[in-house]
Amino acid sequence: MTEAKQLSKGRLFLALAALFLSSMCTLGDLVVNPIVANLYEVFADDPEWLINFSITGPALVGLPFGILAGVLCDRMDKKWIMVIGFAIFTVSAVFGAVENIYLFTTLRCLATGVGWGITNTAALAILADMFPNEDEHGKFVGWYNSAMSIMGALMAAVAGVLAVAAWQNAFFTYWIAVPVLVMLILFLPKMPPSHAANAEDGTKAPAAPVGWWTKLVPLTIQVFFVAICYFVMLYMIAVYVVDAGVGDEAFIGMLASAGTIATAVASLVFGAVYKRMKNFVYVPALFVMAACFIAMGFFPSPVVTIVGVVVAGFFWPFYFCYFYVRATELVPASKGGTATSIVAFSDGLAATGSSYLLTGLVGATGMTAVGVWPIMGYVLVAVAVVSIIYLLAFRKAPVANAQGAEAVSDEAQEARDEGLGNK
Repeated sequence: MTEAKQLSKGRLFLALAALFLSSMCTLGDLVVNPIVANLYEVFADDPEWLINFSITGPALVGLPFGILAGVLCDRMDKKWIMVIGFAIFTVSAVFGAVENIYLFTTLRCLATGVGWGITNTAALAILADMFPNEDEHGKFVGWYNSAMSIMGALMAAVAGVLAVAAWQNAFFTYWIAVPVLVMLILFLPKMPPSHAANAEDGTKAPAAPVGWWTKLVPLTIQVFFVAICYFVMLYMIAVYVVDAGVGDEAFIGMLASAGTIATAVASLVFGAVYKRMKNFVYVPALFVMAACFIAMGFFPSPVVTIVGVVVAGFFWPFYFCYFYVRATELVPASKGGTATSIVAFSDGLAATGSSYLLTGLVGATGMTAVGVWPIMGYVLVAVAVVSIIYLLAFRKAPVANAQGAEAVSDEAQEARDEGLGNK
């Protein structure tokens, strides 16, 4: 694998610039958001379920391709997996403004389904290889998420302006992907799998222990429950606003922009906070996000809604960035790509299920979205409490070495024994 320290400062800057700009693929759906209403008019004679699937279905399509990309990243050069995935996104998105619902849906599934699934996993696997030190890794994952949020906000704004004249014009926004694809080809270094890198220097890569994936099970389950709660706020805030009667479409658009900006700002400081708090970094964030849901449920008003969305958006990266960093620390280096894809699958499944969670709760309780809104907060509190118990239970007491040097935990020693530490 190629680490950042092996690259010149100029090459590293260009590689990271290409990687950060490629994050536009992850939030590529924001380009379509301003024209959702238009799609029901343009395809009025086509099945409504197919129109719905063209809007939200690509996220589900992308999940298996994320897993596939993770497996391939542990066996092939990650650079070319990244390039292929982003090329699929670029071509399908740029030529996606067609007035045939079947072709439109196919191109959408290729762009923000297949393309997203591959590039999201590959980009994070590349960052894990480039920055094996966990503090550096956390910092750059935070920066990547910040760039993603900024790109998403800009694309949504540009697409909205372009779509005023004609809905197809929104797709011109995707043309920015063309120079980004060129940058990925030119500036990303070769990123061979770790076993190939070891073969080059004559050393034998340690075999992954049997059952290495079991360490990811608690994290993967936790990711699903936390993410599905937050995505209710992210994707279903319009339903809440309408039920609460606190604003109109312009207000909803403002909320989306404000929350995205808050996420971008917090992502920039994630690395510094993670360096100090380590695995406890996300626990306060869960309590704060829970408080936002509860306050919005019991005290609906424009001010409370704005504060709730912005504060939750600010604290979300302290979990989102954490679980991608933590996933690669729990497994052998040779399984980093697969580990990334597993937690990405859980995150994507949560995004897909968030709308069903809200509508299911509304249907089961007979209440409005406002009435069931606090339930997501209660779930987050429960996850936070369980997390504290788990972290304290498995937080090993430090053991000083014979020379009185800095103590290490049993977990760190075990990682070294298994060959999972930094080489």
